[in-house]
Amino acid sequence: MSDLLPILDGATEDPIQRVLHRAPSQDSSLIDTVASIIDDVRRRGDAALLESARKFDAPDLQDLWVSDAEVQSATLEPHQVEALELAGTRIGVFHAMQLRALTMMMQSEEIGANPLIEVTRQFSWTIPAAGKDEPGTGRIGQRLVPVRRAGVYVPGGAAAYPSSVLMNAIPARTAGVLDVILASPARRDGSIHPAVLQAGKLVAADGLLKVGGAAAIAALALGTESVQRVDVIVGPGNKWVNEAKRQLWGQVGLDGYAGPSEVAVLVDGSANPAWAAADLITQVEHAPDNAAFLVSLSRHTLEAVLAEVEKQLQTAPRAATIRQALKDNSLAVVAKDKEQAYDFLNALAPEHLTLSVENPEAAASRIVNAGCILLGEHTPESAGDFVIGPSHTLPTSGAARFSSPVNVMSFMRFQSISQLSPTDLAQLIPTIETFAEMEDFPAHGAAATIRRDR
Repeated sequence: MSDLLPILDGATEDPIQRVLHRAPSQDSSLIDTVASIIDDVRRRGDAALLESARKFDAPDLQDLWVSDAEVQSATLEPHQVEALELAGTRIGVFHAMQLRALTMMMQSEEIGANPLIEVTRQFSWTIPAAGKDEPGTGRIGQRLVPVRRAGVYVPGGAAAYPSSVLMNAIPARTAGVLDVILASPARRDGSIHPAVLQAGKLVAADGLLKVGGAAAIAALALGTESVQRVDVIVGPGNKWVNEAKRQLWGQVGLDGYAGPSEVAVLVDGSANPAWAAADLITQVEHAPDNAAFLVSLSRHTLEAVLAEVEKQLQTAPRAATIRQALKDNSLAVVAKDKEQAYDFLNALAPEHLTLSVENPEAAASRIVNAGCILLGEHTPESAGDFVIGPSHTLPTSGAARFSSPVNVMSFMRFQSISQLSPTDLAQLIPTIETFAEMEDFPAHGAAATIRRDR
């Protein structure tokens, strides 16, 4: 045990047992509170939203939506605008390349912003249903189509997260989403931070709702007098936001049910202790319920990193928050060998994983569960949060075992396409009839038989 966080020796204890059953925590009081908020929004619409915003964020709020005048009056320093634009460009390039890679073998059809069709583009592939290229045969395939409307939740209030606007809205726009609505809690005076407004301009947001928490998620999912319900909601948030997402699952598409932010850092003797320490504390300065995991191949390296953490905390503005996160939720592991280190990290399935080792590419080849992997000494956590390109909205609490970061596919869905010719159907009727017999659904079989007999 150190003064900073618990230390586990992999030679005497299996570290996997410490993380094997990780999941977002649930609290009965939180569940009931969020259910009540959702029901209130469902029943009272905009009135409930305004009441919630006044109660939790801006006591004198008059308007639920950011006005055009507010957007136009938002001013930033030139270097801040340049930073937003550079990040936006890089995020856009990354997700455009992802879409290209996913669809390079598909046909693309640009439809245009026809509200009756509701999509801007679609991609498709087909093959002959009989598996041979003959005129007149049927076909099978898929269409890949964007959703019409997406909601992006942007944390706010006391802090500003323009990066969350870019990291979530740009993949939506790249996918072809027509309407992108932002929702963010207002500051106490009823305003939205100018950096968030500027980011909203960059992504051509179709509106910014000055409401946060569970009420915002309910409004986006269910709709109100002024909020047209969306098809997908993405974006990080607090425990009320995430509980609202959980309760509304099935009524709207979601990026995931997130827990607190977390980071894992793998180090060996080649690691720069100061850099590794900086990555370890970067991700846990958000809130005291965040978690950090340091995995080292030697006790000496681990202690060197922790000494640097202590040194950096002496001048860190958020030192108290970081210390609480390290003490209450975090863990350092001295792995007995590389195999144990990799097994532990795959069981952990961390949101962010930094590989500060001599051969990060070789290490990455052994990692199958992680939200994002940052390779090498010159890829800091903060670069991934702000500007590298992939979205920083990542699966947490072990969900990287089965979930992905927000990406263009978060806003698209496949549709199956099937068409049989008479010849194709004739060949398949006996199989259809056999399955209908095995599953005892005679009407299923008759639907095929009738096409042969009449």
